[in-house]
Amino acid sequence: MATKPRVKYCAVCEKEFSTMYRIQYKLPKAWVFTCKECLLKVKEGNRNYVYGGTWKR
Repeated sequence: MATKPRVKYCAVCEKEFSTMYRIQYKLPKAWVFTCKECLLKVKEGNRNYVYGGTWKR
């Protein structure tokens, strides 16, 4: 029986990825998962940005 690859959806672009970054980036602060591309976009100059770890399948 084949196992389905574990994936999550980016909270910003809503695309599916197997490696995600757990961050807070806006108010009210809430933990979300983003892809690397979106992480780099929301991180730049953002005082609300907090890194919370990397999720890999």
